[in-house]
Amino acid sequence: MRPNNTHKASPRSHRRPRLAAGALTAAAALALTACGGGGGAGAGTARAETLIIAENEPPATFDPVQANNSTVDEVVRPAYDTLVRFEDGEIVGSLATEWTVSDDGTVIEMTLRDDVTFHDGAALTAHDVVYTLDRAKRLQLGVASFIAAYDSAEAVDDTHLTIRLSRSHAPFLAALSRVYVLNSALVEENAGSDDGQQWLATNDAGSGPYRITGYTPNQEAAFERHDEYWGGFDGQPQKVVFRYLSEASTQATALRQGDIDIAMDIAPNDWASFESTGGFVVDRADTNVVLYGLFKMSGETPMEDAALREAVSYAYDYDQHLENILHGAGNRARGVLPGGMPCHDAEVLQPGYDPDRAREILEEAGIENVSITMTYLEATAEMEQAATLLQSNLAEIGVDLKLQAVTYPQYVELTAAVDDIPDLGMIYTFPAFPDPDAVLYQSFHSQFVGAGMNYGGYANPEVDELVERAQSATDEERRCADYTEAQSIIAEDHAALALSNPQYVTVLSDGVEGYAYDAAHHQTVDVYRISKG
Repeated sequence: MRPNNTHKASPRSHRRPRLAAGALTAAAALALTACGGGGGAGAGTARAETLIIAENEPPATFDPVQANNSTVDEVVRPAYDTLVRFEDGEIVGSLATEWTVSDDGTVIEMTLRDDVTFHDGAALTAHDVVYTLDRAKRLQLGVASFIAAYDSAEAVDDTHLTIRLSRSHAPFLAALSRVYVLNSALVEENAGSDDGQQWLATNDAGSGPYRITGYTPNQEAAFERHDEYWGGFDGQPQKVVFRYLSEASTQATALRQGDIDIAMDIAPNDWASFESTGGFVVDRADTNVVLYGLFKMSGETPMEDAALREAVSYAYDYDQHLENILHGAGNRARGVLPGGMPCHDAEVLQPGYDPDRAREILEEAGIENVSITMTYLEATAEMEQAATLLQSNLAEIGVDLKLQAVTYPQYVELTAAVDDIPDLGMIYTFPAFPDPDAVLYQSFHSQFVGAGMNYGGYANPEVDELVERAQSATDEERRCADYTEAQSIIAEDHAALALSNPQYVTVLSDGVEGYAYDAAHHQTVDVYRISKG
């Protein structure tokens, strides 16, 4: 699943709309020629000063309001700043130096840095933060869903502001780690009739360490250092390029030839080859990603029988998935909340591979001659192999599983109407920020059936009440108690197959230093951390 935030097709695979050529397209030709073309000593120096990252999917836009999508998050992250960020799982300041939250959780007083400039030289002030939050509220797109409790904000002076929420919302500060602050004057100047969406799709209004210098649709996005960046530089490359190579084999070849420095999508079968070859590092990192099989929980379907759902849960060979599909790069999932997430309940019910138990459940319930359909996302290796494995496992207990490959947009369209939700839908979820709300509320609250990320149509009033109460609680212990109960109920309802908790595997040249997977920005690279040796 993908969060409007983060439920994304796969750790990299579903197709997204392509970015239309625009203002950046024209600039791109010059910028990107400087990165990759030419010869002689000058070209070698340019390559040495350029970090090139291979990605398999281009962004649909460069507008930060759409940074709930990881492909957008990846290209706006170098160019913009956020108020806060996560460091070792804790919220720390970025543009914000300090903040206080009122006892009732509805008012946040915040102080900003006074030394931040946008790429056009204008000073960043509290007014820009107010504008950014108000714009997200007006548009109700992308990251707006993370800050749904936002009511208003007021700039007290250039470096102080007051944020007011319509209700207490415990994940609000965490959600600000995905809200990138805009140069309000520049966006207003180019707002047009759509609040700047068209302009920001191909232009930069940020204050981040790199400014966007060019984009060739479906090929490359280029960035250059913003030398006045408030954080300064210490060995980071002069230029950064995201190169879009859809095929894993193409990325592998480019990495071996030195045409790229980091590959995000190397096929598992090639990992060992890179590890045994000098000059490369294979980085494996635990994630908050879970691969689900979501049962259809609303409308007419054989899956309305809980016994069938339970039997399917016992039929899947989870260990084979880890060993043969993930090649060891992953962990068993336990429940619907990732194991690395706060408030995860390690004791929650998680069926294991037990085909005899599965047959027993079917026999006791009088279920036989069942045929169901499962969708999975095409061109996603883990899903394709997991779908085939489940089909084989279910055949052993007398359940016929028909497979249907779909694109992510097709899956979203199917799940928008309860009657069209597939009996089973295989999808990843990766939360936009490490807070249980990003999974349990966004994916299992009934208000999101047909209109959000509750793709299976799960509806349980008791779970709704628990996740709402946890969202408003200001006491962390109380929040976790509610989330633990919600996890237990969802598991006992057998609402989802928790198939795996895959690691994120990145292959990079050993000349790259500082790379680290960031669970708060899954499938992105924090280029500001990186230097090249």
